[in-house]
Amino acid sequence: MTAKTNANANRTQLHTGEVAARVQAGRAQLVPSALKIANLIVEAPSWVLTSSVSEVADRAGTSESSVIRACQGLGFKGFHDLKLALASDLATQNHGGDELERAEGIGPNTPRTEIPRRVLRNSAAVLQDAIHMLDLDAYQGALDALSAARRVLVVGNGTSAAPARDCAYRLTTLGLLVHAPSDSFGQHLIARSLDNRDAVVAVSHTGATKETLVAVEAAHNGGAQVIAVTSHLRSPLSAHTHHVLVAGGPELGFRQEAMTSRLAHLAVLDALFVGIAVSRPKRSRDSLDVMADVTAEHSL
Repeated sequence: MTAKTNANANRTQLHTGEVAARVQAGRAQLVPSALKIANLIVEAPSWVLTSSVSEVADRAGTSESSVIRACQGLGFKGFHDLKLALASDLATQNHGGDELERAEGIGPNTPRTEIPRRVLRNSAAVLQDAIHMLDLDAYQGALDALSAARRVLVVGNGTSAAPARDCAYRLTTLGLLVHAPSDSFGQHLIARSLDNRDAVVAVSHTGATKETLVAVEAAHNGGAQVIAVTSHLRSPLSAHTHHVLVAGGPELGFRQEAMTSRLAHLAVLDALFVGIAVSRPKRSRDSLDVMADVTAEHSL
């Protein structure tokens, strides 16, 4: 490859879309050789799209089998499946998708009047990426589990505590019997009492928060259906989860990755709320009417 060709290959980076979202979600679990391939896909997507698996392996300094394993590790069936998704993402990015391009980073020298635009554009891109990442089979399984559950335990700690509390409140308004202790001992205690008639919703950006894992493992061992809302395809949490719903976002300067991911997690939890509501409309309407009455009693 000539220097000119190489420069052209790297001119357009992948900012949003299914492939970028999968790389972001799977990056932390990739081995070094697979990480080289993932970086190449994002940094030179047009070149990867027109290259063979052997050419990609050669440029990444790895083997053809490593390229295929890297694609599978990112959630694709193989190299061909990756290229199909890459073609779609590039078409969107090059024809009208630029408004969702991730904004530049934010630092001490960023003009204050520029910060809202960069933050909001990045937030929009995070939500757009969530559309590509969400496993619809896992989503349907989560709806079935929650709709049939006798009791639901909602767990979230650290930066995931607020989305978990919001989820618990909203599921309660639909008539579900929901537990959401704020302390880890309470979470563990209730988790130990769950069985195959119950369900757990665990919200965790990293999928590696010890307090959340302890409760989830206990509930899973008791037979409860476990639903995870997380930012990573593979994590310690996924080992004890029946339905994994992945959505998240990157860091943006002073705005940490967990903060941007919280937006995507809230959107996924909202999709669960709406899905349950429409799957059993009468019960949901009756419960929401009760909530409206209670809200009116607490309004001036």
